[in-house]
Amino acid sequence: MLRVEEIEFQYPQSDYRLRIDRFVCQAAQATAIVGPSGCGKTTFLNLAAGILHPSRGAVSVDGVEISSLGDAMGATFRLARIGLIFQEFELVEHLAVRDNILLPVHLGLRSQRAAIEAEAKRLAEHTGIAGYWRMHPRNLSHGERQRVAICRALSTKPSLVLADEPTGNLDPLNKRKVLDVMINTARERGQCLVVATHDVELLDAFDAVVQFEELNQFRETATP
Repeated sequence: MLRVEEIEFQYPQSDYRLRIDRFVCQAAQATAIVGPSGCGKTTFLNLAAGILHPSRGAVSVDGVEISSLGDAMGATFRLARIGLIFQEFELVEHLAVRDNILLPVHLGLRSQRAAIEAEAKRLAEHTGIAGYWRMHPRNLSHGERQRVAICRALSTKPSLVLADEPTGNLDPLNKRKVLDVMINTARERGQCLVVATHDVELLDAFDAVVQFEELNQFRETATP
């Protein structure tokens, strides 16, 4: 479960302010967050992941208040418990698709290698990238790179998955296919899935849809 309570955040030397009184995403629930570019959706996902820290309030994942963890403990928690799908993919260019998906193993989850690799292969098959297992990111399209990033985020079977425009680089057929994989996986694994998206045609697949401008009590727009 993701629970956000009475948080406030402001970037240094910026007019942008964020205040969220309450946001909850339950296990096995898929929630979409929608709103115009620059309204703060990415900032919210970074707060939910513990990458950014609020000036007040609390962000908790499965009862652990990640907003109060130090940098090292926060990074360890994210690696094991949170799957992140970035808008810019964040793939390692000199690693093959296989090792990009298995990056959590290389970063510290070595004892879980067999389970993560089995899940990675399953996800690669379901998202249509199994044939690119030994290729490097430079040889992939934007859509294929995005699917690699999605497989990496889901491979550890995290309890929370945070995705920033995960279908933005996919064609209509693959958008629905990949989103179905994400949502079905969340429901099967009891994961909490939070997706920031502009793809309004996909919103019917989610359990809940949140307008970010209504979630942010300051309701100011600025580049996050």
